[in-house]
This record gives sequence, C-alpha cells and structure tokens, in this order.
Amino acid sequence: MAKLLWFSMLILIIPVALAVGVDQSKNEVVSKYFESINTSNAIVKQCVWFAMKEYNKESEDKYVFLADKTLHAKLQITDQMEYQIDVQISRSNCKKPLNHTENCITQKNSKLEKKANCSFLVGALPWNGQFTLMNKECKDI
Repeated sequence: MAKLLWFSMLILIIPVALAVGVDQSKNEVVSKYFESINTSNAIVKQCVWFAMKEYNKESEDKYVFLADKTLHAKLQITDQMEYQIDVQISRSNCKKPLNHTENCITQKNSKLEKKANCSFLVGALPWNGQFTLMNKECKDI
C-alpha cells in the first residue's frame, strides 16, 4: 500500500518538476510556462472570489458584479502560484455596498443588464491565505 501511495505521488510530482526550474542568479523557483488547469479547482475558485471582490471594490458601477462562469484557467509557478483566469461576469441586482445577507442574482432589467469577459491574473500563496490581483482586463460583451 505504501509503495502504491509513493508511486502515485511520484507520478503527480514529475510533471510539476519538469515545468519548474530554479533561477540560480536569484535563487528562486520559476515556471517555464502557464499550464491549463481545471476551472473547478478549489484554489481557482478562491482566486475568482478574490478577483471579483477586488473588481467590485475598484469599479465605479453602483451595482455589484458576479462571476457567471469561469471560462478557462492556467497556472504558472514562480515565487508564488500565478493563476490566469478568464471569467464571464455580469451586473447583479444588488447595489453597493453589499449587505452580506443579500441574495444577489444576475440583473434581469434589460436597461441595467451588463456582461463582460474578464481576464484576471492572481498571485496566490493559498496556504498563507495571501492573494494579489496582479492584472485585470475586461471587455463588455
């Protein structure tokens, strides 16, 4: 049983080890590329939640925006985990500031309806609960 567990862990570690190198001049771990990951990954969901919180904080819109759908996610390992996440968002029926007892849903009023596709780059050290919105780009759809 222990051999099977060891073998399974080895199979999971090898692809990460191949993608990651060490920059000897800076003594930092660096990834060679972004790799696609499952959008239902728990850390991806945390990053989307964090990115939306930051998006709404910076937005001048009177309404809160919600993530409708996570379209694509990629991970790159540098000195932190960097998640490039593409998300479809839409304006909700909840006004700012958000009361956490409210149940927000996508805006149904055609005059207030607004959707966008956003690409967020989130730096994460999830084991420390640290997230940073490194970049965001949104386009109305």
